[in-house]
Order: sequence, then C-alpha cells, then structure tokens
Amino acid sequence: MTNLNYSNYLIKKDFNIEKEYLNDLKIITKFEKPNEDIEIRFNRYKVNNNSFKKVFRNYKFEDILYAKENEIHLIIETIEKRINSLTKKKKEELIIIVQNLFKYTNKFQGKVLTPFFTKNFSFRTCFYCNKDFITNFEKEKKDLVSTFQLDHFYDKDTYPYLALSFYNLIPSCPTCNSSKVKGTKNTFIHDSRVGKFKIEKCLKPNDEKFDFHQKVKFKLLLDDSCKNLYIKSKDDIDINLKENYSDMYDKYIEIFKLNPRYKAHKDIVFDMIQKAEFYPESRLKELENLTGIPFQQIKKDIFNLIDENEDLSKQPFSKLIVDMSKELGIL
Repeated sequence: MTNLNYSNYLIKKDFNIEKEYLNDLKIITKFEKPNEDIEIRFNRYKVNNNSFKKVFRNYKFEDILYAKENEIHLIIETIEKRINSLTKKKKEELIIIVQNLFKYTNKFQGKVLTPFFTKNFSFRTCFYCNKDFITNFEKEKKDLVSTFQLDHFYDKDTYPYLALSFYNLIPSCPTCNSSKVKGTKNTFIHDSRVGKFKIEKCLKPNDEKFDFHQKVKFKLLLDDSCKNLYIKSKDDIDINLKENYSDMYDKYIEIFKLNPRYKAHKDIVFDMIQKAEFYPESRLKELENLTGIPFQQIKKDIFNLIDENEDLSKQPFSKLIVDMSKELGIL
C-alpha cells in the first residue's frame, strides 16, 4: 500500500546494502564443509551437478540475489520451465539441493536476515497494509528488537531459489504475513485460494512502478438512511478501496484482505465526519482570529491531516486519512 525504497530507511545513509548483505550471507557459510561460502557452493553445483547446471545456466549467484521486479519475473518463468523439463526424479533431487542452498528457516532467517534488517533499517509501518507499526525497540544492553516480519512476496516454498533474494523480502506486520492473510498465496500466477483476476501478477511495494496510492483510493459509502449527509453512527457508513482506470491491484487488495480489515476501523472516518460537522470553515476562521494560529495549522491539528506528498509509511492509517480528507472536502 505504501512505497518501499530501502535507501530511505537506512540508519546510515552511506551504507552499501547489496555489498554488506552478500558479505553477511557469506560469513555464516564460509566454514561449512567443504569450506566454502554460499556463492562458491552455488558455482560448484553449476559445475558438478547436471540438473543444477541446466536450470541455472547463464545465471550468476548475484543475479538471483539482487533481481528486481522484471528480472524476478523472467527468472521465475525461465527457471520453472527448466525445472519442469527434468524427469520426476531429477526434479525432486534438484529441489532438495535448492532448498538446502537457499535455506531461509532455521538458518539464514535468524542468523543473517532479521539481524541485517534490524540493525541497518528503521521502518515505521507495514508496507502492505499501513495499519500497524513495524518499528524496532531497544532491549537490555541497547540490543535492538524488531517488530516486523520479512515476507517473501513470491512464496519461498513455491520458489525456493528466491528465498534469499533481497528485493523479494518485504518488511511487514505479523498479520499481513500470517496464514490467515497472505501466507503462501501466489502473487505471480493464478491461485485458486484467492480467486481469478484479470491481472494475476501483483506489483511489490518496492517496485518502481508501484503506484497503489495514486491508483487506489478509499471511498466513503453511506447508508440509505443518511439523508442530507446526516450520519448518526459509524454503522451508517462503509469504506471501500476503489481502483481507477485499471485492474492492477485487485488481486493485491484481496490477498491482503484490505477491505474487511479496514472496515474494522470505520470509527476513524466517523470521527473525521463528526469533526467536519463541528468545525466548519467559519468556525476554523473564528479560532484563527482568537488564537492567532494560522488557519491551515488549526485545520491540520484538529483533523490530524497528512500531506499526501509525505512518506505515508511514517504513520499508521495515513492513506486512509489522506483519502478521506479529500472525500470530505477537508484537504
């Protein structure tokens, strides 16, 4: 829902993300028998294992590790086609090798990935839903503890060779990454658990083409009983995400259950409606005259307004507040 540019959240702005990420992966594998780091092992398999050589030919380890959106799409399409061309036995043997090489759980997750993201980045809210904080906090001895989880946008069990790919890792809240929401759902091709969509490939928040905030807006829906916009309670309203001029984010909205999850927070919108009724423009100008505080500042403080040009990931529900402010004529 909000854009993810990793550089914007670096604690040290001159930090070389890709170089240090690869170094950390190599350190914990350097002394594995035979003594070789993960990149050397990848290259050895390309020489000594015919199935591995066939599937990963023309790919370097770093090609897999740092593939971005279009590159990841091509990697998936190419590698899946090559894997499916193997005999059943060869395919099963290769998958075991790949799973062990790119092993996330019980190996890289706790020793490398979570520490790497925790010590080098300072995130604020979940990039998928913008509802929950995913900040770090200090424990004893100034040790940092993360509250985020790293979601594999393209599922690591389905595509095990992408389990360590940096740009496939999205810092998210535990709810978005849970089995009840995204879980192992396929964001690349059709998944019957989600439904059928005109566009089956989802865009990741870290994709430079990701424009969810521009294309999708929260819309206010009123009950038929709300005559002349007189709204008695939050039960009289509904909020729904509506995409304009494309179907790019329909599957994304469904996978992350954004509509039903936001319906549980209609009180935020109802509170904005009540304030809009209690503080019309004339009342705000009276307050400006009485206090000497600029009109726009009073308005911003009362309605908790957010400039849509700000980084919406800094504050929970910021997209909802921006969209509803426009819908209600406040912004």
